[in-house]
Amino acid sequence: MLTSQKYLHIKKEYEEKGVAVIPNVFTPEECDEIKRQAYSVTDEQISAGGYPHGPSETAYNKKSLIFFPSVANEYINNIRIDERMADIVRFFIGDDVKQINNQIYFREAGDQDTFAWHRDTIFREGHIFDSNLATDYLQTIIAVDAITDDNSPVEFIEGSQHWESFPKPHNLRHFIRGEYKGTKYKANKGDVSIWSVRIVHGSERNTSSTSRMTYMNGFCRSRCASTYPDYMIDGKVIPKLNARLIP
Repeated sequence: MLTSQKYLHIKKEYEEKGVAVIPNVFTPEECDEIKRQAYSVTDEQISAGGYPHGPSETAYNKKSLIFFPSVANEYINNIRIDERMADIVRFFIGDDVKQINNQIYFREAGDQDTFAWHRDTIFREGHIFDSNLATDYLQTIIAVDAITDDNSPVEFIEGSQHWESFPKPHNLRHFIRGEYKGTKYKANKGDVSIWSVRIVHGSERNTSSTSRMTYMNGFCRSRCASTYPDYMIDGKVIPKLNARLIP
């Protein structure tokens, strides 16, 4: 359980900056298997698993992400419900939790794909209740590959979760730095980054010779959403993700 002083320090950093990295949650070997399995997941498998929307996105003629791969792949799902992930969720947002996203991002070496400065709240409008965005929601990503300075690390504007507002980007897949300066959050393979749905973040293209795959899972307290599938009830993880409840 995440009750040590080490994790209390991470919680303090998360509350102040809106983002933090929890080191060494998963092993490099587990990450290698996530990567192997992710490349095998097809759109047809995700659709057959019950996901009711488009199962993937492409950018620059390459698959850039897949939505809810856990409905199609047992290993990827087992990582999602692993007790190490569940402990993080319990520690930060409690015992009754819904899952709001489940995605794998592909950033291959030299990819031109980028993400503009944005808040993740833009993806949840109309589907989540704006109770306390600072304490009721949690975004996580597993560094399936090591995240380096030049393979498209996510840049976060620390403290921006406290800003009253931030405009929606005109083009989500076009990064323009503008007046903002973010901090590149690097991670070792197997680290888990966590961040607030209100923090402003984005990413530039992968200029390196290495890939950068990440596995994202987002959560909120059950009282904050009526339409998403349950992740945890009374502290007990629900093994099967009911994709038909995803709006």
